Amino acid sequence: RWESERRLRAAYEIAQLLVRFDSSRVVKAWFIGLNPQLDDESPAEAIREGRLKEAMNAARAFVAGG
Repeated sequence: RWESERRLRAAYEIAQLLVRFDSSRVVKAWFIGLNPQLDDESPAEAIREGRLKEAMNAARAFVAGG
């Protein structure tokens, strides 16, 4: 249960960060799309696997334009 809550909180924090800079449609696409920052896995997969810091770093890179 604790791990599920951590993943859910991380996904929420990432979504809140991204939606400040882009539309909700883009944010949804970002979560399910392949991401080079995550070795071509989707951020949703990374979060599911517990790679929360990597997913947040990928979100920050996206916001920064990379």
